[in-house]
Amino acid sequence: CDSVPHFTTIAAFVSGRQIEIEHLFEQVLLVCHQQGLLGNELFAIDGCKMSSNAAKEWSGTFKELEQKRDKIKRQIRHYLNKHQTEDKEAQTTEDAQQKRHEQMIATLNKAHDKIDKFLKTNEPRQGRRNKEVKSNITDNQSAKVNLLLLQN
Repeated sequence: CDSVPHFTTIAAFVSGRQIEIEHLFEQVLLVCHQQGLLGNELFAIDGCKMSSNAAKEWSGTFKELEQKRDKIKRQIRHYLNKHQTEDKEAQTTEDAQQKRHEQMIATLNKAHDKIDKFLKTNEPRQGRRNKEVKSNITDNQSAKVNLLLLQN
């Protein structure tokens, strides 16, 4: 009769049956995947984003990751050159500033090495239509998934 339950009624029902809903949702996802309905690009439920341990800053195509690695390398060179220039000119810098520069260089080196290692030990991931999809250094198995739930 065109009656629709209030959203709080549905929320209470779902939150009171977490295990059953989880199993049902897993089955829905598997059926959607088997039917080719998941595009592996975005995953959202009713506008809620799902958490992941894959940091977005460590994601990108191999070309993007190579560019990021090269940019970090340029930053490292910049700070090293700046440090050497200050030493040559016999400028006295405060210990705190020098420590910040050294820490910045160490942090940039660590990020550079992390990206470089990933690029050397992994291959680009292919998505639909043989187009490269973004890889993630932290968790390369993670992916964004398309999901569409229809209500009657």
